[in-house]
Amino acid sequence: MKNLLLFIALVSFSFASAQITTNAGTFNKPGEGETAFEFQFMPNLDGTAMFADRATVMMRKFKSDSRAVRWSASLNVADTGEEGSDMTYDFSLGYGIENHLAGAERLSTYWGYGGAISYADMGGDSDGALGVGAGVFIGADYYIMPKAYIGIEMGYGLSVASGDDITAWGLSGGVNGMMRVGFRL
Repeated sequence: MKNLLLFIALVSFSFASAQITTNAGTFNKPGEGETAFEFQFMPNLDGTAMFADRATVMMRKFKSDSRAVRWSASLNVADTGEEGSDMTYDFSLGYGIENHLAGAERLSTYWGYGGAISYADMGGDSDGALGVGAGVFIGADYYIMPKAYIGIEMGYGLSVASGDDITAWGLSGGVNGMMRVGFRL
């Protein structure tokens, strides 16, 4: 039975990966005037909850074939569930510029830079913290269908946050561990 399921999965993957042709040819990368929307979530790869508490939505507007402006909004909510504990949350808004490279027919690679402003409430007697950040990133989108993609992004950034008479800063980098799924209009 397991072998049969494995065979069906492999055949399904083969058909899904086959070349898809549209009236405009095969896959075409985003061009001037197009808009793309993206959602990020954490897939269940290690036994954790299927979706993380963090929700991110991004919109990209392509100003030319090689340049896009992006806006993002992110909300992170956490609650331990313990009696008397406070819920914590943070909210951020971001803006950035993407420079798209030649890549391949299904692969759209890019680099860029951006900034964000955020507010976090850590519960308890905390007054909350206001933060700003800036960073650089590189990424890739792989088109699994003519106008739908999955992607990955790596970045390095500087952030400064101030709250409760404390100012903290951080320099960090890493891979965006969230699954990125997007579509173009």
